[in-house]
Amino acid sequence: MKQKDRSLSWTRTLYLLVALVLMSLALILLSQGRALQPVESFANAVFTPVQHAVSGVTSTVGGWFTGLARGGQLEEDNKNLREALDAVTAENARFQQLGIENAQLRSMLNFQIARPDTQAVVANSIGGDPSGLTRVLTIDEGSNSGIKEGMAVTSPGGILVGTIQAVKSDRSTVLLLTDIDSKIPVATQRSQVPGVLEGQWQHGGNLTATHIPRDADVQAGDVLVTSGLGGTFPKGLLCAQLQNVHQNDVQVEKDGDAIPLVDLTTLAMVLVVTK
Repeated sequence: MKQKDRSLSWTRTLYLLVALVLMSLALILLSQGRALQPVESFANAVFTPVQHAVSGVTSTVGGWFTGLARGGQLEEDNKNLREALDAVTAENARFQQLGIENAQLRSMLNFQIARPDTQAVVANSIGGDPSGLTRVLTIDEGSNSGIKEGMAVTSPGGILVGTIQAVKSDRSTVLLLTDIDSKIPVATQRSQVPGVLEGQWQHGGNLTATHIPRDADVQAGDVLVTSGLGGTFPKGLLCAQLQNVHQNDVQVEKDGDAIPLVDLTTLAMVLVVTK
């Protein structure tokens, strides 16, 4: 019985193989003619959009990966450009600082040439009044360098900016011209008319030239210099410039508004006149 079933199984397999061969031959013959054209057209109609969609997705994905790679390169290029710009900016700032220091040194040299008998200590500004109530400057030189209270303090070019108010061994406090406690004996450079230069910063101003004789030859634009009265300051240090002159019928003296000849808010280096 088992042998008979096995014979039937092989017979069915043989019939199936023959049928498949015949179908293959028929398809080959028909494909050479026009019989399968409807089938091919149907297959093209079905699969062509699918192929295009797959191709489009493939192109999009490929473009995305290309864009991603280019984006990474652009980010790297931007990083390199930022680093180069930072380096150039730092170098430019260094050259600017060297230019400022060079100008200060030239000013000090010119001041020394103009006043060969004057001796001075070079000091750096290290701070001011943190409360903002007074116009003072802290410098990094003190009594160890021969600095004393009342000495004149100038810009690197020799323009008066204040006086030494307090001294410690390694630092000093400079009372700037514009503080209300500052009073400097001055004279007009043109006509040598005496007066007193007083600070007005706490009153909302800069400087006022007071105690000018009523009939004296003084006018707007005159430059004020130290008069040397009292022996504290050297005579002839540049101080300020008159902006106007005030006078009325009852006053026995004139006065006028003045401005410093240097910006007192940007002082980085000063000279303390010791002799």
